[in-house]
Amino acid sequence: MRFNAAPLGELPPVTKALAALIFAGWLAEMAFGFRLNFYFGLVPFNFTNQLWLWQAFTYIFIHAEFWHFLFNALMLWMLGGSIEQDMGSRKFLAYFLACGAAAALLTVAFEPGSLRPVIGASGAVYGLLGAFAFLYPNATVNFYFLFPMSARTMAILLGTIEFVMTLSRPGSKISSVTHLGGLLAGLLWLWAERRWRERPV
Repeated sequence: MRFNAAPLGELPPVTKALAALIFAGWLAEMAFGFRLNFYFGLVPFNFTNQLWLWQAFTYIFIHAEFWHFLFNALMLWMLGGSIEQDMGSRKFLAYFLACGAAAALLTVAFEPGSLRPVIGASGAVYGLLGAFAFLYPNATVNFYFLFPMSARTMAILLGTIEFVMTLSRPGSKISSVTHLGGLLAGLLWLWAERRWRERPV
């Protein structure tokens, strides 16, 4: 099975809505900059000390750089449609937000005193990567749009890269621990759900 993304006009409703929110968040960041990031990005110190708990969700939709926004929007387009159709819209929305929030919690736990805002949908998008690999492990995908491999292999490779980068590049502008948190949260969700379905009755 070779994976092909759905045309934009055929995307299911939640995927479309999330893409629109990510686009709006990118425009808002260009307009308001650091002030928006400080209050609605994920600032670990504010999250733990001020209890600005909404940041675990709002940071997902803010992007500062065009290429960061474009990558996450492309991944949402490529993966979201198939996963939403498989899960159903309501569950897909809950899954996407839960992966983003779990990624935020791991980020806060990793650097609880940090004042640097973390922004972007990458944690939730890595959750989608995990879901795609879990649901369609043998589907052929192009890693970085160039190298064909199975979805399972891609998820393992990306998880390994993010784990190594988390340990080897503390303080990097790219929050690898956020990516890793979203991926692990998604896989844990789906594994627990499968075990629940397979339990003896």
